[in-house]
Amino acid sequence: MDAQRQSGNSDPSRSSNPTPASQNLPQGNQHQPLNVNPLTGLTSASALDYHPLSAKQRWYLYWKQNYWSVGAYLGPFLTALMPDQATNSPEQWGGGLPGYGRRLGSRTASGIVQGTFQASIAAVMHEDVRYIASAPKGFKERALHAIAYSFLTYNNQGHAVVNIANLSSFYAATAISTTWLPGRSRGAKYILSDGTMQIGLSIPLNLLQEFWPDIRYKLLHRPEPATVPTKNPKVRD
Repeated sequence: MDAQRQSGNSDPSRSSNPTPASQNLPQGNQHQPLNVNPLTGLTSASALDYHPLSAKQRWYLYWKQNYWSVGAYLGPFLTALMPDQATNSPEQWGGGLPGYGRRLGSRTASGIVQGTFQASIAAVMHEDVRYIASAPKGFKERALHAIAYSFLTYNNQGHAVVNIANLSSFYAATAISTTWLPGRSRGAKYILSDGTMQIGLSIPLNLLQEFWPDIRYKLLHRPEPATVPTKNPKVRD
């Protein structure tokens, strides 16, 4: 009887099958910074101290990454210049400033569509829209991590998963852009090639994002801002 009584009153915290720590991750830690890199348009989350985004923080990042940051427009500006303007694509838009203006408008609109698709699908599938920065390791390990996380992200449990929201959003945005693009830039071949090109361009962006703290420190002599507990996350460009 005593043994049964002790068994019935045992402390659940001493169970032989404890709940994995990844299943108890606090949602929307207000201490995590939500800074948008002005060069990449990306926000980072640390793999060492990962906290999933709350619904409010997802909305905040959606607006910041797609409308209210330098990075939201620098990417379209460069893509419209290289390769679009350099290759005169689409040729019907011609060259010079008028042609570049059309390409810039197209890439900006396509970027907003891509960000909207990504944010929506990521919320449904519980995927993180941020770049997951690696744990401190050597250059090779960090570079390989940045390449891998061009195709991976974390879910709300802090597990690495295929970044379906991000990958599919590039093709979806390209498909929608064909509704206003002229000529040959309207078929499945263009959707496949342009979507794949944009995924490829995300690799150097992730590499830059991974090593951005080192660049800030060594070249600009500006360390990453310290995390300060606040009720509302502060975002710096």
